[in-house]
Amino acid sequence: MKTNYWICLIVLLLCSVSTVDAKKKDTPLNYEISCAGSGTQGYSLVKVKAVVDNKKEIGDDILKRCAVHGVLFRGYSGGQGCVSQPPLAGSAIVEQQYSDFFQPFFQSGGGCESYCTIVEGSLQTVKQGKQYVVTGIVNVSKSQLRKDLEKAGVVKKLSSGF
Repeated sequence: MKTNYWICLIVLLLCSVSTVDAKKKDTPLNYEISCAGSGTQGYSLVKVKAVVDNKKEIGDDILKRCAVHGVLFRGYSGGQGCVSQPPLAGSAIVEQQYSDFFQPFFQSGGGCESYCTIVEGSLQTVKQGKQYVVTGIVNVSKSQLRKDLEKAGVVKKLSSGF
């Protein structure tokens, strides 16, 4: 009788842990993106401000994921010597259409981080209530990102519109 009790308790604990992990993976990125200056040819220099709930999420990876997501689906406005950049993928609808590609792509270690570098010394973290605001300047390889997404058939080639 006690053995059944412990088995049921363990099964319930395992189920609750797996649902917490599933919810965490589905949490949308919460960030702001803006121009941080002019980057070199084929690169975008952006300032990213990401809001995270957990101290474990603080670091380069969250800023890189938000930067790539912003360049792909949000774009950013110009000003202060910057030129406005439209979203590389066109719109957020593309993310939904190709969710099989983008869900693993934007998970931690999913590959999107390889298109970015953090500008050294720009990473800052501030605690606001129960959340943390992580800010940094990210250099995104926009041309390489476009090439790889064109190869995957996710983004249309620039020459296809003519």
